[in-house]
Amino acid sequence: MEKEEIRLYHQIQKNTQMMLDTLDVVNERIYDKNLSIEASREFMTFADINNRALKELTDASIEGYSMSGVQEVLHRSGIQIGSIVDNSTTHMADMLLQEQNREVNDLYQKMRHSKPDSKALELAKELAVFEEKSMERLKKYL
Repeated sequence: MEKEEIRLYHQIQKNTQMMLDTLDVVNERIYDKNLSIEASREFMTFADINNRALKELTDASIEGYSMSGVQEVLHRSGIQIGSIVDNSTTHMADMLLQEQNREVNDLYQKMRHSKPDSKALELAKELAVFEEKSMERLKKYL
């Protein structure tokens, strides 16, 4: 597996792990039933894509991406603080949208440096399309 593919798989994992953490924290504070169901569906899809990226890496005997403990604590703390201040449905959807927007932009940057026919690029495109559709669905809660 080439370096560009490894970097892209790691970016896929980073994106999905950040969103999994975000959804895990935010879903505890979502009081709108429909948004909660949407968040749960998203969680399952992000977990699936993360696992598929990890499988490709481990099949090639390459270690998967993992956030450091400090990164995870800082990320979760920021989300918790943001959701304590305002736990309205609108704010929760906005927090999810902001996080997805950051992550999908990072993903597109990595995708530009990938080979056009790689499996990693196919999975990255699938993730990007999912995130864009998810952002459109979340906008109805704003």
